[in-house]
Amino acid sequence: MNSKIFRLSPSEFALRGARGIVVLAVVLIAAFWLGGALLGSDSSRPDGGGHEHLGSEPVDRQASWTCSMHPQIKLPKEGKCPICFMDLIPVESNSTGELDPNQLKLSEAAVQLARIQTTPVRRTYADRDVSMAGKIAYDESRVAEITAWISGRIDQLHADFTGITVDKDAPLVRIYSPQLLAAQEELVQALAAVRELANTNSRLLQVTAGAMVEAARDKLRLLGLSNDQIQDLENSGRPSDVVTIYSPVGGVVIDKKIREGMYVSTGDRLFTVADLTRLWVTFEAFESDLPWLRYGQRAVFTIYSLPGVSFEAAVSFIDPFVDPVRRTVKVRAVVNNSDGRLKPDMLVQGTIKSRLNGEGDIIDPSLAGKWISPMHPDIVKDRPGRCDVCGRPLVRAASLGYVGETADENEAPLLIPAEAPLLTGKRAVVYVDISTKDGPAYEGREVELGPRAGNFYVVKSGLDEGERVVTHGAFKIDSELQIQARPSMMSPAGGIMTAGHQHGDHPGNAAAKTEAVKPEPGASHEVSRTLETVYERYFDVQMALAKDDFKAAVGAGAKLSEQIKQVDDGVFLGRARPAWLKLSKQLASHAKNLSKAKDIASARDSFYHLSNTVIKMHESFGHSADQNYYLTFCPMARDNKGAYWLQTEDIVWNSFWGDMMLRCGSINDTLPPVLSE
Repeated sequence: MNSKIFRLSPSEFALRGARGIVVLAVVLIAAFWLGGALLGSDSSRPDGGGHEHLGSEPVDRQASWTCSMHPQIKLPKEGKCPICFMDLIPVESNSTGELDPNQLKLSEAAVQLARIQTTPVRRTYADRDVSMAGKIAYDESRVAEITAWISGRIDQLHADFTGITVDKDAPLVRIYSPQLLAAQEELVQALAAVRELANTNSRLLQVTAGAMVEAARDKLRLLGLSNDQIQDLENSGRPSDVVTIYSPVGGVVIDKKIREGMYVSTGDRLFTVADLTRLWVTFEAFESDLPWLRYGQRAVFTIYSLPGVSFEAAVSFIDPFVDPVRRTVKVRAVVNNSDGRLKPDMLVQGTIKSRLNGEGDIIDPSLAGKWISPMHPDIVKDRPGRCDVCGRPLVRAASLGYVGETADENEAPLLIPAEAPLLTGKRAVVYVDISTKDGPAYEGREVELGPRAGNFYVVKSGLDEGERVVTHGAFKIDSELQIQARPSMMSPAGGIMTAGHQHGDHPGNAAAKTEAVKPEPGASHEVSRTLETVYERYFDVQMALAKDDFKAAVGAGAKLSEQIKQVDDGVFLGRARPAWLKLSKQLASHAKNLSKAKDIASARDSFYHLSNTVIKMHESFGHSADQNYYLTFCPMARDNKGAYWLQTEDIVWNSFWGDMMLRCGSINDTLPPVLSE
C-alpha cells in the first residue's frame, strides 16, 4: 500500500521514524533553551527579575508542565504535547502539602491557565420537556371482529366497501343457510307440540315440550339470531333460510373479507369494525426518559396535516419492555376524536412536561388528592369510587407516583450542570471547590446521579447545597491527580495508568517483540501478497475514520467487503486454508456491517470488530508490503475499555476519536513484512 496518499503536516512528518524522534528532541531542547534565554532574564525590566505568567503570582520554579492525555510527558515550560499536540497544563511539585489524596491545590496562575470555572449546587425542582415521536393508532378495546356463526352463502352485503360508517345494530350482511332453516323448523315444531299438549293431564309431557322449545331457542341464538328475530319467528311461524348479521358496535369498517356469492364456514372472519371516536397515540420514548414518565400524564401533540393545532392525550400505558435495538419504550396515550379530525397512522410529535421532586415523584397540582382509574386515565375524581367505563375501583394518584405542588423548597432535588460530572459508565466524579485564604484547592468526590434534566443532572448523594463544582477544567484537575498517582476518575484507588495499559480484550499479543512474522504453516509469501489489497482497503477505512469522514469510511467498508470475495482461496495450503476460510467469513461480516452503518459511532463499533479480525489475520499470514505496519492502542476508546488497530504510520492516527483526540494512544508494536521465500 502506498501510504503517501495521506497528507502529513510538517510536524507529523518530522515524527516519523527514529530520525524524526531525534530531530524533534533537538528542536524541543533548543526551543526550551531559547525560551529560557529570552524570558528568564529580561534586562530591559527595572528589577531584572524573572518572567511572571498571566500577570499573576510567579510560577513556582519547581513547576513542570504535562499533557492531560499523556501524563508521562513532563516538560519544564508550557507548550504543546509532542504526542497529541494538546496544550500542556501546569503541575507543581509542592502543590499537595497536607491535603488529602483526592484533593489538589493550584496556584492562581494555574487556575487561570486551566480556565477553571465553578458553579454552585442548587436546590430547585427539576423540569424536563420529554419530546417523543409517534403515530395515531386504533383503540384496540374499541375494535370488533364480526365472524360467521353459521355456514352458508353470502346472499346480500349491506356494508359493501371498506371505510363505510355503520351504526350499532346496523345490518352488515345477509347469509343464506339451510342449517339455519332446519334449526328454525325445530323451534316451530316444538312450539306446536307445546300447544297440542296444553290440555293434556300429563305434567311430564308438558315439561318435556317446554324444554324442547328452550333448547331450540338456544340453538338459534348460537347460530347468530337475536332475541327479536327469534320472537318474530315465533309470531309468524314461518322459518326463513336467511339470517342477517348486525354490527355490535358503531364505527368504521376497516376490513372486509367477503364478497356477495361467497360461501363461508362457521368462525370465518367477515368484517372488522373500529370505533374512531377515541384513538390511541403510540409514542416512542428513550430509555433515559423513563424517570420522567408516569401513567395519567398529559401529552400535548401536533400533527403535520394541521399545523398550529394542538391535541391533548392522557398516558394510559407504558410498555414494561425496552426495545433491545432502538433502546426505546412505547408510551400509549388516549385521545378523544369525536370530531373525526385524527386518522389512524398519522405521524405526530408530542411533548410531556414533567417536574420531579427530590424523591423522584412527579409533581402535578391538578392530581393533588385526586382518585384516578387504573385502566382509563381520563377518569379522575375528587373522592373514591368506581371507573365510569370499566367499573374498577379508583386508586389514589399518589400511588401512581404523583405529588401535589409544595411550597417546601427542601423537598426539591439538588441540581448540577451537566458538564460538571466526569462519567466513566459506572461512576460519576465531580470536583468541588474547597479553596481557602491560602489559595485555590479542589476535591474529587464520587456522587450518585439521578436523571438528567436538560442541561442539569439531579444529584441523589455526595453534594450539599451551595457547594461549588468545577464545570470547566475538571478533566485537567483529574489528569493532574492521575499524574501524582492519587485517586481520580479512572483510578479510584490511585496509581498511574500507563498509556499501554489494556482495558479490553486484545486478540493479539501487544507485548510481542519486533521481529519478522512467522506465518501459519501452509501460508506462503504468495498468500501475503494476495492479502495486500485486503490490507489496503482496511487502511482506507482506518484513515477515513481518523479523519472523521463517515461517508468515505462507509464506502471503503463496501470496497473491503467486495475485495474479500475476490481473494483466491487456492493459494492457501494445509492449515492455512481453514484458518483463512474462518477469518474471511468474519472479515466479510464486519466489513458489511460497517458499509451499512447509519452514523460514525456505529461505523467505529464495526471497525473495532474488524480490526480485531485483521490483527488475527496478520498474526496468521503477516504482510508483504515494503513497509512496517504498526499495532496501535487507545486506552480511552469504547468507554475506556481500550481498542487496538493496525495502521501504516508510526504516529497515532486515532480512528476511534478522530480530530477530537487524533494523537491519543500509543504505538505498541512494529510489524515488519514477512521474509520472502
